[in-house]
Amino acid sequence: MRIPFLLLTILLLSLQCNVSPVDGSGKVENLRFYLHNTHNGNDPSSVLVAQNTNATAHARGLVPFSSVYVFDDVLTEGPTSTSKVVGNAQGMYIETGKDGYTILETIDCEMTDGPFKGSSFLMSSRNQFSNPTRELPVIGGRGAFRMAQGYGLLRTVCVDCLDSVNPSKGDIIEYNVTIYLR
Repeated sequence: MRIPFLLLTILLLSLQCNVSPVDGSGKVENLRFYLHNTHNGNDPSSVLVAQNTNATAHARGLVPFSSVYVFDDVLTEGPTSTSKVVGNAQGMYIETGKDGYTILETIDCEMTDGPFKGSSFLMSSRNQFSNPTRELPVIGGRGAFRMAQGYGLLRTVCVDCLDSVNPSKGDIIEYNVTIYLR
């Protein structure tokens, strides 16, 4: 019962996006940052909160169908874990594709440094993370990003990264976000 409720909530949130297109009178901001998602260890930033007992991982997939994760990830200026922290991302993703590579992702990115400190924007859509580049729409925000529209282009830098620069095993995703402000 919980998973259909979560899916309905995400659908209703995405329907709020029915606003008029940008008319050119606003400002355009381009943001680039790296999301660090750790899924094991003593303090993971992504945690499994629900899964059907009959769920099985696809032979090629990374996430079993119906898995629901919540996350609270760090956003940095560069791809290394020692890069300057510029924000954090909170949200959830649900494995909605039986292929094991398609998630429905809702992510709120709050800037904690720089000119947009204290402001956040929301992205939500299907994310087929096996593709080299993916796109998520910006569907709103708060603070300086109130009524924002736009899109984020996502690129996986590495999966299960583990080296001297990234000591915690996890994923690093590059986000290039274009935001149209009113």
